[in-house]
Amino acid sequence: MLMTPTLALTGRLLDPLRPTLTEDGVLLIAGDRIVASGPRATTPIPDGVPTLQGGTLLPGLMDLHVHARPAYASWFPRAGVTTVRDAASSLENLRALRTHPGAPRMFGAGPALDGPGSIFAQFGPGAFEAPGDPVAGGWCVRTPEDAIRAVDALADAGVDTVKLYEQLTPDAYRAAAARAHARELPVMTDLGTAFTRGLSGAQVDALQAIACGVRSIEHVSGYALAYQRLGGDPLADSLNAAHLDHLARVTVDHGVTLVPTLVNLAGFAGTLEPLTLNTPAGPALDGLQHQWSYLRALPDSMRAAALADLRLAVALCVRVLDLGGRVVAGTDTPAAPDVLPGAGLHAELRLFAALLGLSPARALQAATTDAAGLLGRADLGTLQPGTLADVLIVDGRPDVTLADAARVRHVVQAGVPATVA
Repeated sequence: MLMTPTLALTGRLLDPLRPTLTEDGVLLIAGDRIVASGPRATTPIPDGVPTLQGGTLLPGLMDLHVHARPAYASWFPRAGVTTVRDAASSLENLRALRTHPGAPRMFGAGPALDGPGSIFAQFGPGAFEAPGDPVAGGWCVRTPEDAIRAVDALADAGVDTVKLYEQLTPDAYRAAAARAHARELPVMTDLGTAFTRGLSGAQVDALQAIACGVRSIEHVSGYALAYQRLGGDPLADSLNAAHLDHLARVTVDHGVTLVPTLVNLAGFAGTLEPLTLNTPAGPALDGLQHQWSYLRALPDSMRAAALADLRLAVALCVRVLDLGGRVVAGTDTPAAPDVLPGAGLHAELRLFAALLGLSPARALQAATTDAAGLLGRADLGTLQPGTLADVLIVDGRPDVTLADAARVRHVVQAGVPATVA
């Protein structure tokens, strides 16, 4: 029996799980769930139900690599991003984000686990502490025993995933991954890139991480080191096709998802075209601009390394997609200059189209159904009945013109509508 609808949406239905767009469609929502979806002719709207009309209806977008803070959490939904995966922050920050008014649906890793040489140690007092610290963004893991204790502390704190970072020793890395699997938590990993510390301190490469059973690899990290260990030069202008094919096949054969954050790599390389959308002026934006000020003056050698990372990431993602693997959208916002919370995801999707050769509809899947697949949440990323009512109403046809996905008129989060434009 159909639950009594509390909201109706009408317009073109763009559902990644449907083979074609429904021109004159209706979504009926009851509480926080979609209860009916289909053509207007077969999906009548009961009398008296509040209705939002017109535009294209598509699932709320997901950014699966962010570093969110309450000060700018509301920027994500304003840009149509209704779900994010926070890739490393303190347990206190994660708890604050999960209860912050206007924030997106939040999946979080809590503190990243890293070795004693971690970059987190350079972020000031209290940023990198022993496992269990509630305010540190990174936890120091020296031994396999430390790794097990850290993962147990994260699991007990209610994180959604465990993030393993670039300076872990192989023994500690294996122990952390094994303990995460035992606690039924997926593992995401940043193993470093040529731009960061992936060739100058990291011990675990992408192939080793894959053998440990990681769920996703962020920034296409660890592949530069793996490529180098295969005998290639990851900084070269041209890449070895056989090495790329080997890396891609191992990735796909083990069901590992890539979250390339192309917009982040382009931002550090100095090739990113800024995109602001509905970003409000004020102290939060001023703080990000200050944070980015020194990054805009990187030396040419660092920009060249970031450009090499981008070149490797694009080549590997294209091959992974050709082999039937999964590549999903994430931004690393606000790490790189001009990668704004919310707006950055639209820039990422445009790079998926421009650099990976994806159609607009296929690029949108990377931030909807494919992203939901990485999260293991079949109730997100689609407009099917029974799923959570995270829906965008946008002007235009984003399945034809990808930029139209940013023309957000209304956002519905868990059945609650808000007007954006």
